[in-house]
Amino acid sequence: MAAGRLMIRQLLESLTRTSETFSRQSGGLPPSVEGNTVWKDIWLEETHHSTALEGHTLTPREISELVERRLATGSKELVHYLAVEGYARTARWVYEQAVQHSKTGPSPWGGFNMGHVRQIHAQLMGPIWAVRPSPGSERPGEWRRGTVEIAGFQVKPPPGGLVESHVGEWVRGVKVGPSLQQHPIEWVAKLHADFEAIQPFSDGNGRVGRLVMDYLLILAGYPPAIIRQSQRARYIVALQRAQTRGDYRPLTELVGQAVLDNLNRLLLPHLSTAEEAYVPLSELAPRTPYTSTYLRKLADRGQLHALKTGGQWVSTLRSVEEHVKTKSARGRKPKSGKLSAD
Repeated sequence: MAAGRLMIRQLLESLTRTSETFSRQSGGLPPSVEGNTVWKDIWLEETHHSTALEGHTLTPREISELVERRLATGSKELVHYLAVEGYARTARWVYEQAVQHSKTGPSPWGGFNMGHVRQIHAQLMGPIWAVRPSPGSERPGEWRRGTVEIAGFQVKPPPGGLVESHVGEWVRGVKVGPSLQQHPIEWVAKLHADFEAIQPFSDGNGRVGRLVMDYLLILAGYPPAIIRQSQRARYIVALQRAQTRGDYRPLTELVGQAVLDNLNRLLLPHLSTAEEAYVPLSELAPRTPYTSTYLRKLADRGQLHALKTGGQWVSTLRSVEEHVKTKSARGRKPKSGKLSAD
């Protein structure tokens, strides 16, 4: 358990360092998906994975054709295309609205309200409910009035008559913001689990909850968290653990790592043109006293400033030089007396 807390703490510290570097190098998150290739890729990937978590089966290529060229390729049922189109359009609104919102006022989440939640649901579910009506009698953006049953869901959501008051209380928690002792990622992960426990709509709660989570992450200066289709079981278990035991650590770790992956993707193009280029550890090792295996261990432990992109660690010669100055080689003999910039 102590080891788990240490790993999360290292992850959160890495997120803070990388976020600060990203802000210095880029000036912050892009205002539009059209203005940044990586931001656009994150938008398309999230659309694919978040809809796939709910059983919609369009491939990344089909999604790109649909949302960028308005072409419905493949032979899926109409509802799959509508679900993906609705998600892509809503996610784009969330990205751009939240970036703009984050630049206003000293407390960006102070302006977040119930209308944002309803707007997300209305945009997301409007196209689907136009051809496949709501399980209840609600219109897009309206709180559910009846009960909701979800197979395997271990927490009983509040009855329909209490949904608005529960969401109102949840929104008040958003407006307060994270405590001084709480990392923004911990705060957002807790809010996400608590939102999903309410199940405020008769359908679409998972997708709405993930888009609301994106909105809050962007307000805090972080990119969205892509929960991948392959992580579905882990995601559900982490949500249930948070909701039934009050243990938010597994969800914090899942969300935090997803955010860090996207943060690294956004940061790397800015660093590759900087004075000190980021290169794979396997290429860096011959110019250092260490093997690439040892450098990877340092990176995994958070003892070497490094970024993980595409499943591969990258770092700079300067980062290794700083490690040599401040840390011992822990019994490993350097291969040479100095680092080489050649």
